[in-house]
Amino acid sequence: MVQVILEYAVVVLLAAAVSVPALVLWARLAPDPDQAAHRVLRGAGGQAIFLFDGEDLVDCTPPARRIMNDMAAGGSDLGRLLRGQARRFPGLPDPEALLAGQVERAFRGAAPDQDMRLSFDLWDGFVRITLNHAGDVDDALDDGDETAHRRHADELATLRDITDGAPVLLWQTGPTGEVDWANETYLALVEAQGEQDRMTWPPAILFPEIHETPPAAGRTRRVSLETGETGETGETGPARNFDVQCRERAGRRNYFALPADGIVRAEATQREFVQTLTKTFAQLSIGLAIFDQDRRMALFNPALLDMMRLPVDFLSARPTLQTFLDRLREEKLIAEPKNYKAWRRQLVTLEAQAQDGSYCETWSLPGGVTFRVTGRPHPGGAIAFLFEDISAEMSLTHRFRAEIELGHATLDAIDEAVLVVNGAGMVTLSNRAYREMWQNDPDASLLVSRLSDVAEIWRRHGGDRPTWDALVDSAQRRSGPAGWSGQITTDDGRRIACRTQRIAGGSTLIGFSSFGSAQQAGKQRQGVAAR
Repeated sequence: MVQVILEYAVVVLLAAAVSVPALVLWARLAPDPDQAAHRVLRGAGGQAIFLFDGEDLVDCTPPARRIMNDMAAGGSDLGRLLRGQARRFPGLPDPEALLAGQVERAFRGAAPDQDMRLSFDLWDGFVRITLNHAGDVDDALDDGDETAHRRHADELATLRDITDGAPVLLWQTGPTGEVDWANETYLALVEAQGEQDRMTWPPAILFPEIHETPPAAGRTRRVSLETGETGETGETGPARNFDVQCRERAGRRNYFALPADGIVRAEATQREFVQTLTKTFAQLSIGLAIFDQDRRMALFNPALLDMMRLPVDFLSARPTLQTFLDRLREEKLIAEPKNYKAWRRQLVTLEAQAQDGSYCETWSLPGGVTFRVTGRPHPGGAIAFLFEDISAEMSLTHRFRAEIELGHATLDAIDEAVLVVNGAGMVTLSNRAYREMWQNDPDASLLVSRLSDVAEIWRRHGGDRPTWDALVDSAQRRSGPAGWSGQITTDDGRRIACRTQRIAGGSTLIGFSSFGSAQQAGKQRQGVAAR
């Protein structure tokens, strides 16, 4: 029995001694996907091969490392590579579809990269992506010229910094119409709009109408984008405006969207200003006609229609300045010239004077109508003409002038010498009898005569000085008695009665009447009769 047990133990020990090395050998020889993938990378030569564990890059060849370094930051390693190669290989899947194995295994590049091929291999959660020339290794990715590659990499980094920092929206669409590249400004706006996260690819299309009907080459199209922002009152904020241009290149479209909010505000302000001016011009009683730099009518107001009795369709047809003036001549709204050719030549002078703002004339027309026409320069090389009906003003002026002349004639017919001074002591009026009595004409001097000046002339003829002082004091006094009277005997023997009387407007009338010998009185009467 003991012997049987010993034999059984020996057999077990021998079996164990044999099985342990076998297990160790089997463990060493069993295929390890990770190690197998790394061995494939080590034998890849100059090809660009990427090895991913899920979406994380675990290993790659040197050419592939340089490609990854050039990819834009953000998101997973697998997502960065697929986004970076989306322009070269249209239709690349997203990382989720790739890891699920629901994609094609190889993609051929689009023009001008149709000789490139990108392929996928999946096993046990690992993804191997191979990028090379169709049918050959990608020697261009590993040509040994590290200096040239660094120079290209630096240039790529500079261009990326410029485009991402540009204050304009830049994006590109591929043959399928999806966005396959966009700068940081575009992605930030997509995220601000709440369309999607900037790491999601492809980005959302912000301007569908532009993609449907792109503007022609060299043309700009303005579009608005609702921001969806709400203020404190709950109202939706103003839309953002962009001027978009499009350029087609190699089957793709490049879009450039410049912010135009400032331009839109300026245009709105300009429209409001023009509307305000239009309303103001419409209320003016002065006719306005503005001619542009080509001397065609650019603007007119209703007062011009009323004054000139011209049809609206004629002015709306934008006649030239000469055509406009010819029409005024036909309507007898311009004085008929004796020499029409000479008058047409004067139009050149009229235009030149209006350009420097020195043209101003009065047009007296038959029927008592009078226009004051003024020419003024206008921005942009245009000129503006103002037509003012001054018929009533001219009629009033003529009537006042006639009344003044009648008043002067009446005073000149009076024997009493009369002088009028205003409240400031200035001589405003005198008659013929005064000028003959004192041999002084206050109106003949360019300077305004004062009461003190003419009083000195009176005193030089002699007489009682206290009486002269009383006369001057009465003429200057604004309160107290309304008048004063006295007598003066001059050095030549004339006896003169003097008086003052306050009249309307704070003025004072000073009267002198000469009374002396009968002989002097007769001479005075003969002088009056002769007049």
